[in-house]
Amino acid sequence: MRSLDPHGRLHPLDPFADIEVFVRTVEFGSFTKAAQRLRLTPSGVSRILSRLEERLGARLLNRTSRSLSLTAEGADYFERCTRILAELEAANASVARSGHTPQGRLRVELPIVLADYIIGPAIPEFLKKYPEVALDVTVRDALIDPTFEGIDVVVRLAPARDSELAARRLGPARSVLVASPAYLSQHGRPQTLADLREHSCLSYLATSGPLPWRLQENGAELTFSPTGRFFAGSGNLLARAALAGLGIAQTFEFHILEELARGNLVVLLEEHEPEPRVIQALFARQKAAIPKVRAFIDFLVELFAALEERKKPPKRR
Repeated sequence: MRSLDPHGRLHPLDPFADIEVFVRTVEFGSFTKAAQRLRLTPSGVSRILSRLEERLGARLLNRTSRSLSLTAEGADYFERCTRILAELEAANASVARSGHTPQGRLRVELPIVLADYIIGPAIPEFLKKYPEVALDVTVRDALIDPTFEGIDVVVRLAPARDSELAARRLGPARSVLVASPAYLSQHGRPQTLADLREHSCLSYLATSGPLPWRLQENGAELTFSPTGRFFAGSGNLLARAALAGLGIAQTFEFHILEELARGNLVVLLEEHEPEPRVIQALFARQKAAIPKVRAFIDFLVELFAALEERKKPPKRR
């Protein structure tokens, strides 16, 4: 959106340049990070903000050697400027929507499991299809405010908490209990939830300890605290451990589609599976018309639709 000279510097005649520098500095919380995003120097960012404050006749930021914070005037100005920049970008996109090629830098946030198994492997395909789009992908399991952090699209395995965000449903995330045929041959197949107490369970390890399994019985959701020899903070490691016959794991189905199809893993206690989580793409409503955002969301919808097709059993002839 901003005007750049051939050296990547903000064009002095761009009336929104100073505003964008201010907004990005607040979003990233430092002159250095904002400078990196805007292709400026930290001292250049500082000069622009000082110039903006002088022009407005008000102090917008409290500066210390370690942190930045908004003044009361700055907080109000930031809120208004954020809306202005979003509306401007949406207006530009709307005017150029017809036949416009997606372009520019797109910032995306993905949960680890989807980045590793579903979306990440397909990203090269997206970039080949849209050569004028540059992609920044952050991978973490955290609930964030995409508007505040400058993220265009967030994919979550959880419902949206912010009514200001638009949501596009991508698909279900089925959670299954699995074990290898070799493990079941040696230890037997559990027939009830109580039987799980007699088995080695492979559980996801969080900072607070092993996560309980989500299960259901008679239509009510319950939790089960697994016990076993191996816990890990990686779905990939747990799936490998299950394949190696170390025990029973609860994992997302899309982790192990190929292994299920080959018979290397077997789904257990299907009647006790929890309700699938919903995978959603979240984005600011005013960004829906921006071609690069629309293209990426459409790409995700097609990707997850293809994944659902893969799950269907082959038709009998």
